[in-house]
Amino acid sequence: MLVTRLLKRRWWVLVFPSALLLALLAGFWWGERIEVARIHLPIGTQNMPLRVAVISDIHIGAGGFGMNRWKRTLSLVEREKPDVVLLLGDYVSSHRGIPALKEVLQGVRAPMGVYAVLGNHDHWAGAEQIVRILKEHHVEVLVNRAVPLRRSSGEIWLVGIDDLWSGKPDWQKAFDGVPRGAPVILLSHNPDAMLAPQRERVSLILSGHTHGGHIWLPLARLLGTLSGRAFIPHSEYGLRHPHGLRREGDTWIYVTKGVTVGNRLPRWYNAREVVILEVGHPSAQRDAR
Repeated sequence: MLVTRLLKRRWWVLVFPSALLLALLAGFWWGERIEVARIHLPIGTQNMPLRVAVISDIHIGAGGFGMNRWKRTLSLVEREKPDVVLLLGDYVSSHRGIPALKEVLQGVRAPMGVYAVLGNHDHWAGAEQIVRILKEHHVEVLVNRAVPLRRSSGEIWLVGIDDLWSGKPDWQKAFDGVPRGAPVILLSHNPDAMLAPQRERVSLILSGHTHGGHIWLPLARLLGTLSGRAFIPHSEYGLRHPHGLRREGDTWIYVTKGVTVGNRLPRWYNAREVVILEVGHPSAQRDAR
């Protein structure tokens, strides 16, 4: 009997730590996954279908750290054959990542163009230099600017606002020339754009910044509560709704978890994602209900 008890006790001593270690490692494995989130929304007209790829929070690191993850991300996007690519900011983690940004942007293209806004890390690292590199690679930068996406069957406006935390957002300038009542997709790195009164003119807001909590969301919330610090900095809306699709009144918002390819803090039970947005398709009318 004594031998049996000792064996049982030793079994638990061995199995329990092993199970914890396995669960811990599985979380890091899960964090390396890159998911494709698919959204269908009835924006614009059914006669102007668009497939839009949305990428946020690349965070390429010094010396190109994270480039292999980025190539995996870009491969996923290319397979989707988007009409438009939208980049939502935080291309680098610091100024040391700026030289690698040229390689990041080499394969980013789409038939109807690539459009971008800036995030807080871009301003901290050097916004002017990042904007110059984006433009050199034929990316249209929408810092407080709007452009129409036109086909013979209709148009959808893209409006870009500068980062709400570290930039100089100018809502009046951003909407200059946008007709009242036109379908509008707003690009804002920070999801607090949903709290601005200008959202009433917007059909859909696309944001990043939050990383979806970066780690398993319930744990991120718990750590934030215990430490007394916001686990998602400077985003009131993002703190409440760090990821996913929501509707407030007549305005939709999607907050993406981003790809964070060069972020040295590993993700844990929180996969990276790119977003494929389908607008104007007949199926969108059904899927968004």
